[in-house]
Amino acid sequence: MRIMLTTAFLVGLLNITHAAGPSVESVIPAIGQRDTSFTLRLVGAGLSKASELMLYSPDVVCTELKPVTDNELLATLKTTHDCRPGTYAFRVRSPQGVSELRIFRITPFPVVNADEPNESLEEAMSLDRNVTVTGLLEKGDRDYFKLRLRRGDRLSAEVEAVRLGATMIDTVLTVLDAEGKELASADDTPLFGQDPYVSVIVPEDGDYFVRVQEVNLDGDDSGYALHVGTFPRPSSVFPAGGRIGESLTVRFLGDAAGPFEQKVQLPASPDNTHGLFASHLDTTSPTAIPFRISPFENVLEVEPNDAAGTSSNPAIDLPVAFNGVLSQIDDIDLFRFRVNAGQRFQFEAFASRLGSPADTVISILDLDGSILVSNDDDGSHDSRLVFQAPRTGEYLLRVVDQRGAGGEHFFYRVEATPTLPVLTAFMPRPNRLSQDRQAISVPQGNRIVTFLGVNRKGVTSKVQLTPQGLPLGIKNFPTTIDSDRFQVPVVIEAEADAPIAGALVQLNATGSANQSTVTGTFQQVVDLINMSADRLYQSVSVDRLMIAVVEPVPFRIELEPLKSPLVQDGFVELNIHVHRDPGFNDAIDITFPFLPPWVDGPPLITVPANKTVGTYLAHAHPQVEPRKWTICAEGRVSTGVSRGPVSDDIEMAPAPRSRGRRAQIDTAVSSQLIDLDITRSPVSGTIGRVAGEQGTTLLVTCSIERNGELPHRLIATLEGLPNRVHVEPVQVDSQAKQVTFSVKLDPTAPVGEFDSLVCRLTGTRDGQSASFNLGRGGLLKIVPPGGLVTDAEGRPLSPLEALRKTQTEADPENTVGGNKASSR
Repeated sequence: MRIMLTTAFLVGLLNITHAAGPSVESVIPAIGQRDTSFTLRLVGAGLSKASELMLYSPDVVCTELKPVTDNELLATLKTTHDCRPGTYAFRVRSPQGVSELRIFRITPFPVVNADEPNESLEEAMSLDRNVTVTGLLEKGDRDYFKLRLRRGDRLSAEVEAVRLGATMIDTVLTVLDAEGKELASADDTPLFGQDPYVSVIVPEDGDYFVRVQEVNLDGDDSGYALHVGTFPRPSSVFPAGGRIGESLTVRFLGDAAGPFEQKVQLPASPDNTHGLFASHLDTTSPTAIPFRISPFENVLEVEPNDAAGTSSNPAIDLPVAFNGVLSQIDDIDLFRFRVNAGQRFQFEAFASRLGSPADTVISILDLDGSILVSNDDDGSHDSRLVFQAPRTGEYLLRVVDQRGAGGEHFFYRVEATPTLPVLTAFMPRPNRLSQDRQAISVPQGNRIVTFLGVNRKGVTSKVQLTPQGLPLGIKNFPTTIDSDRFQVPVVIEAEADAPIAGALVQLNATGSANQSTVTGTFQQVVDLINMSADRLYQSVSVDRLMIAVVEPVPFRIELEPLKSPLVQDGFVELNIHVHRDPGFNDAIDITFPFLPPWVDGPPLITVPANKTVGTYLAHAHPQVEPRKWTICAEGRVSTGVSRGPVSDDIEMAPAPRSRGRRAQIDTAVSSQLIDLDITRSPVSGTIGRVAGEQGTTLLVTCSIERNGELPHRLIATLEGLPNRVHVEPVQVDSQAKQVTFSVKLDPTAPVGEFDSLVCRLTGTRDGQSASFNLGRGGLLKIVPPGGLVTDAEGRPLSPLEALRKTQTEADPENTVGGNKASSR
């Protein structure tokens, strides 16, 4: 039969369609030239309705977004004149949502695309000096590039592949002469990890070749950017940091042309992402060397300083930044400093994080050389410790390499700072291998739940999180994190008429320590490339939270407030109401994204298409801590693949089949937050040991001791029974002292001891169903017919007691233990 679809039906169908938000899988090429316009090709899904490129830096602006297909988007960008080369983060926003965070790089050089074929010396692509070439490495691929140079010219080449933030690729870089003889080669380096670089002085006029390949020739269409030219490419800088706002002369090491000095002007505020660009012979390196910017004066080591009695460094007052080089095998560097009794200072080494091969171990010593405190690694190869002076006087900071290694590039920087309180707001990552829940999309007229946290150092008070710069129509959500918690669920709501838009929101943290206010900002570390065992190869840190208002979804959920508490070792029913728009009748999966420790329930419940209420049974284990929490429910259109547990009080029915094609609604919406009060149980009891033979009926009694108010009428059930054992519920009064169950053992009931018996009392209080467990750990023993031995009161005897009873009955004058009942 032919079906005619009416206009009204089609309009209704469009109203309930909500496509997935955008996703960006790759950026091609992931690099552009400074002070120019360039176009990035973004490949992914859901890109046809892209409306904005959310850029985290004002130094780059998007001048045009042009969707090609739903899987391809062209973004034209323009940088400012003073835009620094390096990493820039962005997200794609559409009316349906926000993409993952992706990055591109900025280079000072012209960008050209690699020409194929270029897989041999004969096919090598000719390049001008100081350019950035972008290419792809296929499986088994080698890319060759050619430059003509004069004798004495510096040839530098550097690969950016992992730093492009797309895929894990371990490249090898090789420089060859005109005859194909290898002049230099590099794989991994301490400075840039899997991204290699080389720098050589060419011996004569002629053509020189640069070859790029994956270490195992497993390219798999991996993208890279290759900087080639006569620019300087040092491998380290000393000192490795400086004081904010100062003019400083640094020394670059590791360049083919030899060491050279450069005067640099440091920024006026601390910057953890700062780097220095080396300039030499009228050229500048395309990428920066990491460089610390801090408020502390530099102290440079003075040799000899490898023994307490020979240290040439004068005693220094803290705070300062100690700088040195472990220049030879088993080198030891010592610095003298002065502190007053009771003062606390943090000593933190920066070496591996700045590109040094040094694996530092730092220690604080008395002047006689006794170690007071020491540390090796602190989350990386860099060390950190806190020292509290036991007396006023001089002490020694000792720096060594954990392996005893050394060399001219084994630099380090140790910042000795007061242990001041610090607050940093962050967004927890539920899955480090994805960016799930790392941006916030709120449907118009609805709510979503997210999690916000705070890292504390020296702050034990409550912390207030306050957003600034929210999109219009997003309700303000100041959030308090209690002193004994580090993260909380936060429900964010958008007005029904909120404009569809997005914003990068500042999130301020405020707390107190030592009767002083402590403030902090937001930091989000996004993992871009990580491999097995959670090893991280590339990440980016941003200082604002992405929040967007998106198109509405056709349902809302409400969590019914609780009228009674959840007790230890008890249960409580959480009722969730589903409100659907007209024409939308899909089943809804309900989950609870956050439950307190030692509280659990089913992974999800499903509210069928013909129902509006679902019930989630939450259970508190005996170990749960009594306190008040806030919880919420989360609803998502059911996929029907795995419906999960369904409420006992709702009848399952097949969801009606929708006619026509519709996009999957994958947005999860939240209920409001409600209080979940966890208290001690108002009742306790004991079951003890019971025993019976297969095919018999026995009585099991649980004592009831009231410790608080109970529902007037209760239904008692005996749980934890093995298979083929039957018992009916018993109605009891709240004033009852015990409850007795009639337990029927099937003739085939399993033989053995079962120690998981528990009595559950269920009733209604203040209109809210609640359950209480008592008698947990009761034991039921089942034996074959004729195998049960009891005493005069009917108590089952243990095997030893049964043996004694049998022997006593056989010979009343003797005891089982061998003692005579009467002397002979």
